[in-house]
Order: sequence, then structure tokens, then C-alpha cells
Amino acid sequence: MGRLATLFVTIAAMAVPVMATAADSGKVLMFVRDGARDLELMLDKETGVMKQMIEDAGFEVVVATTSGEPMKAGDFVLEADLKIADAKASDYVGFILPCMAPAPGSALPDEVITLIEEAHKSGKPIAASRGSVAILGRAGALEGKRYSYASEVDVNERAEFKGGTYEGTGYSHDGNITTVGICPLASRSLSLPDGTENLTKGFIESLKGND
Repeated sequence: MGRLATLFVTIAAMAVPVMATAADSGKVLMFVRDGARDLELMLDKETGVMKQMIEDAGFEVVVATTSGEPMKAGDFVLEADLKIADAKASDYVGFILPCMAPAPGSALPDEVITLIEEAHKSGKPIAASRGSVAILGRAGALEGKRYSYASEVDVNERAEFKGGTYEGTGYSHDGNITTVGICPLASRSLSLPDGTENLTKGFIESLKGND
């Protein structure tokens, strides 16, 4: 091959774009709660939307549930990659907690509280929707932060919400914490805009360091 031909090959190789993969950007842990009151809706309009948006942004989504078993409803299946008890905060670049519209008083595994405590202390991006914002409160991640939640009544009465500034049910972003107070089920029942896409967009911006 002549010198000129070699030069052309070299330039062409340099011009080929390098496509980012999920592995390049890191792994995001999604903790999905059990006991959704409309599982088919929440798998379709909440976890499905979040997972697709995060993957489209170049991150790998790792799904954790309490049991490690998949969630199925109608035509929708959310495969679980691991039990939440087996997750380590150091393995992930960020954490997102869908609401999943659990029944009031649904139990939470202590492991997820500990995981979010560790993630928050490390300054990693964390996002939570509606019912799961309480997880952030119990983990101390709302202390000194602006946040959104489902109800001002709960905020005033429940200890886990003390120390932060409640901003209503819409989108809220403060440092490494992103929250919304309206999930797909609440949107349908209250005729208010679903915050799922805004929450996920804000979370992705935090992951990319574009706050």
C-alpha cells in the first residue's frame, strides 16, 4: 500500500465515531417496591419509562427488588437482576426509586434505607417519585434539601420529612437529590401531570454532571 493510500485509511479510521455504551457511563440501580396497586400501569408508565430513558442516555440499569424475582402484569414484565439485600452502593453511579404506588403502610426492607444512606453520603445522584420519597427521608437524604412529595399533611406530621423544605407535588431538584410528588397512578386519579419523565430527565442530568 502506497503512502497516500495509507494516509487515507488512517484518516478514515480516525473519523469513525466512537459510540458510547451503557458500560462506558456506569450502572444505575433501580429499586422497585412490591405491592403496587396497579402493577400493569406502573410497569408500563413508570419503571418502563425510567429504564428506557436512562438506557437511551448511555447508562446500564440494574433492577433490584426485595425478592429478586421478576414483576409481571398483563403484557409487561420487569426482570430483576438481584435482591436489594445484595446491592452495594459503591457499584453504582446513581440510584432511582420509582413510586410503584404501594399500599399505605407497606413495609420497606432495612437494606434499601442503608443503601440510600451510603449513596447520599457519597454524593451520588438519587431520584425518587412520590411514595418512595419517604425512603430518602428515612435515610436522612432530605436534610437541608428542597424536595417534592405527595402531601403537605404527611410532610408536617411525619418525622422522616423534617429538616428539608417541601416544595409541593411538582418537580424538585437540589444538589444530588431529585424528586417528584406525582406518579402515573396519582396522575390518573388526581388529574395532575405525571412527573415520571421530568424526574428521570433531571436524574440523568445529575448523572452526567450537568446540574
